[in-house]
Amino acid sequence: MNIHIIQHVPFENPGLVLKWVEERGHTYKIVRMYNQERIPSSEEVDFLVVLGGPMSANDSDKWITQERRLIREIVTQGKPMFGICLGAQQLAKAFGSEVIPAPKEVGWGEMEDKKTGNKLTVLHWHGEGFTLPENAELLYSSEHWENQGFRLNNGIGLQFHFETTDQTVAEIVEADQSFLEQSIFDTNVDETINKEIPSENKEVLFELLDQLEQASEGRK
Repeated sequence: MNIHIIQHVPFENPGLVLKWVEERGHTYKIVRMYNQERIPSSEEVDFLVVLGGPMSANDSDKWITQERRLIREIVTQGKPMFGICLGAQQLAKAFGSEVIPAPKEVGWGEMEDKKTGNKLTVLHWHGEGFTLPENAELLYSSEHWENQGFRLNNGIGLQFHFETTDQTVAEIVEADQSFLEQSIFDTNVDETINKEIPSENKEVLFELLDQLEQASEGRK
């Protein structure tokens, strides 16, 4: 399977998503929007991953609309799509939801798995949130914002960052430290960078990606 990964800025990388791709033996192509690379057509894509970025899904840039159109086509066709932060907001908006101001959850915070009730500590980095698309299943919520993750058909959108590694968190903090200083969390640079990343985050991420992969295999 060929995975297309849309990356919006240099400092928001695929992280553990790329580790999953490599461990499962898939091929991949990173589409670097900050280099004005071409958005692929839905016919080219087996599995679409859309990463985060500091821009808004409400911005009027032509590429944002094009990316959202691609997401809608992919999910409507039943192909797997995985959106992170901005990618999740794009997925929600592609299916009629709103992207609106939300509490600035920036840094490490607790998340609840709606299926199991388990609590997870994950990296947040956002000041906007999405309303839930019609017919979507709510997957994750936090104390400060209910709609943190959802599944719609074979599309999954997560407002937060399961893909985080020591390297990716250091890169986002270095590039966007001023945003961290606006967080509703009582946190700082050292605490954010030096936090030991819970091992279950990788396990849950891989499980979600495996589910999408299996759904794709079931289409054939």
